[in-house]
Amino acid sequence: MSFHSKIFIFSLLFLSVVASSQPLYSQSKEELKEKIESKRNEIKNANKILDETQESKQSTLHQLTILKKRVSLRNELLEQLDKQVSNIEERIEEHQNQINKLQDKIERLKKSYERIIYNAYLNNKGFNKLMFILSAESFNQAYKRFKYLNQLAKYRKDQAQQIQIQKEKLELKIQELKHLRSEKEEIRTQKIDEKQKLKQEEVQVKQQIHSLRRKESQIREEIQQNRKTVAQLEKEIEKIIEEERKRTKRWENLSAKHKELTNAFASKKGKFDWPIKDGVITSEFGENAHPLLQGIKTFNNGIDISTTNNSKVRCLFDGIARKVVSIPGANLTVIVRHGNYLTVYSNLVDVNVRPGEQVAKGEIIGEVYRDKSSNENILHLELYRENERLDPEEWLN
Repeated sequence: MSFHSKIFIFSLLFLSVVASSQPLYSQSKEELKEKIESKRNEIKNANKILDETQESKQSTLHQLTILKKRVSLRNELLEQLDKQVSNIEERIEEHQNQINKLQDKIERLKKSYERIIYNAYLNNKGFNKLMFILSAESFNQAYKRFKYLNQLAKYRKDQAQQIQIQKEKLELKIQELKHLRSEKEEIRTQKIDEKQKLKQEEVQVKQQIHSLRRKESQIREEIQQNRKTVAQLEKEIEKIIEEERKRTKRWENLSAKHKELTNAFASKKGKFDWPIKDGVITSEFGENAHPLLQGIKTFNNGIDISTTNNSKVRCLFDGIARKVVSIPGANLTVIVRHGNYLTVYSNLVDVNVRPGEQVAKGEIIGEVYRDKSSNENILHLELYRENERLDPEEWLN
């Protein structure tokens, strides 16, 4: 294989490796940007909710929960920024390696080109190309000599072009490297700003805890009352689910339409729009530590989403409203069936749907109740596959 052929093949391999690796970086970069933007939006929502709750002059447990949530979100944001810095550092290292390889390649091409020019100079002393062709012993030999001289001239030209191409690639990589370093410094500046905010927010949490310590006995009473309300709500939900199970005679006997709806619902896991516009999850699925009292834990069959005043609640997916029930302490609860799945929306007022009605995805089914004493608005959301409890957070986008 000629030297010219080797250079050409090496160039193709180099370009294919660079091209194949580029989308991986791009994808990772975009994913990190989306996660960072998501955390910033959640922090913004937390600030909106806090602005409303602070209209109340007294310290509340809800305020503490939101303050703690904001600290948690800020820490998660910093983690994502750290990942973004690490991602950029990897790309910087890769770019630097590519620059080093290009510089080495250009040097090798230059030396090869210099040898070609030098040898051509030595061989051309007293050399007449026309005589070289005409002195051939046969027409076939003369043609081969003519072709050889053309190939030699083309090879010199190609080598010069290849050097220029590699120089342009090198300049592009150097510019990209400068941009990456600039981007890295920008993120580091953001991190410094976020850390300062985090310190201030941690101070606010400590102040709120100190203020609420004087209300500990009252808070313990509220915990007991809340447990009674939750137990009543769950009892009612279990009753409704059992009724639904009997009515549909289990999954095997669902109609083809319901099976289709079930499969469509299941395929949307992790992609559902949030049921409210501005909100943050302040109580997760399963066991939750009490925000103030150590050793006290609560169990949540769904998730609690704190939101702003006058928040409208939208149905997660197409379905049929099965029940609208009033539960003391939980206001109105709406249960919607989606084939084999059920979604439960609690703590609503101004409900817009009635049992048996078709409900479309995104349709407003009610408004989150506002507690005027604490200025809090909390939607309780549950999700079931028949009588199996699921974590709603895993299904939201």
